[in-house]
Amino acid sequence: MAYATNLQFAQRSGLGIRVIDENVGTGDNAETDFDLDNDNVIASSYTLSYAASASNSMTALTETTHYTLDAESGRIVLTGPGVTAVGTNVLFAIYTYLDNFSNSVVTDLLAAADAEIEIMTGRKWDTPTSATDYFDGNPTLAYPTTNRPYVADIEKPNSIKLKNSPVTAVNSVYFLTSPLTITSFFNYDDGTAAYTDYTDNVNSTTESPVNLFDASPGTSDIVYIGSSQKFLGLDVVLSTLGVDNGTTAIDWEYWNGTTWADITETDVNTGASIFTASGRFNWTYPYGWDKTTVNSSESLYYIRGTLTDDYSVDPIVSTFTIRDGISEVVEMRNLIERNNNLSFVGVELPTGTRNVRVDYSYGTLTTPNYITELAIMTASVKAYINLSGGSYDDATSYSLGSKSVTIGEVYVNIREVITQFKKRIEEIYAMIGKRADIAVI
Repeated sequence: MAYATNLQFAQRSGLGIRVIDENVGTGDNAETDFDLDNDNVIASSYTLSYAASASNSMTALTETTHYTLDAESGRIVLTGPGVTAVGTNVLFAIYTYLDNFSNSVVTDLLAAADAEIEIMTGRKWDTPTSATDYFDGNPTLAYPTTNRPYVADIEKPNSIKLKNSPVTAVNSVYFLTSPLTITSFFNYDDGTAAYTDYTDNVNSTTESPVNLFDASPGTSDIVYIGSSQKFLGLDVVLSTLGVDNGTTAIDWEYWNGTTWADITETDVNTGASIFTASGRFNWTYPYGWDKTTVNSSESLYYIRGTLTDDYSVDPIVSTFTIRDGISEVVEMRNLIERNNNLSFVGVELPTGTRNVRVDYSYGTLTTPNYITELAIMTASVKAYINLSGGSYDDATSYSLGSKSVTIGEVYVNIREVITQFKKRIEEIYAMIGKRADIAVI
């Protein structure tokens, strides 16, 4: 979601031009094509109506039902119901357009402005979004005191600072284990009811790649992946990518102590979870995940993937790597979040590297008006610079030898507009504050 709409940009940048009740043309019970006098019509700025000649009694048309409008070209096409509705009446249009910028260009300008604002303020100013941060746990401190008892004279920190703000919710916190190997990996051929153990193959790059399901995968074939610890992701390296037949799918599940239940997986790399691409896929924490046995294995935390539609080319796997093995799930009652600082109460941050994971959301429910204005001003400066070509010289003419040059006069006003916009931008940043970068030497 953008901090400002294209229409707000057009209205408040000084670049938009409003047209009221333009006479687009007269219907004849058959004509479908009409053209506005201007192009680069701004999205959500237009309405079409019809009225009898010399009448001010307008009847609005409904987009899609009665007409379509190509905003960039200003071309209107009436549908069948639209032709019937207009009949032999006059077609009128109200709209806003820009002389030099299309909708897509304005969208890009505003997107660049939004990104700049987030970098400058260190905050997200619209709809909350999800994020996952990783942190190093407490370091091993080796600064003994010189007096008895010989204990560390620096207290270990027991809080972390989240990377994005403002935080709207902390969803889960995990202390992670050291890297895990896959304890058991089986594929199950539904046709023969046979399991094949490929644990060594998927754990090592020195072992031969193997067919992920079996030599001829079919619907209801299964892969089982088991670990001594709960885990939240897998990295997959394929020697042969599976090729989707158009409906290829895998149903991922975990054992909840009673039955196999669905997990919600997300591809970090598109296609990873159905093995049409190498890469990572993750899943949300499966509450109630319990150990079980598969093919007479030891009791482990298993996930399984059931092939629900086959491949046109079968995947062959080189390695699997467990990501985010969990040593402890931190309960919400042990956390206090304040101003992006997450403090731990009754539980100590473990020593380690990248062994603390926090899933949370950040943003604001509504974008403040001053942020909308800041986005418009920031995008407008870029637009005006584009219009002027960067020339603001107020000289009317000058000569160099036999050459005479006229330059700049039409851009004097643009220069002043940019100056005033930049002043307002700085006023807003002064009000909300810029992100501070601190370097420790």
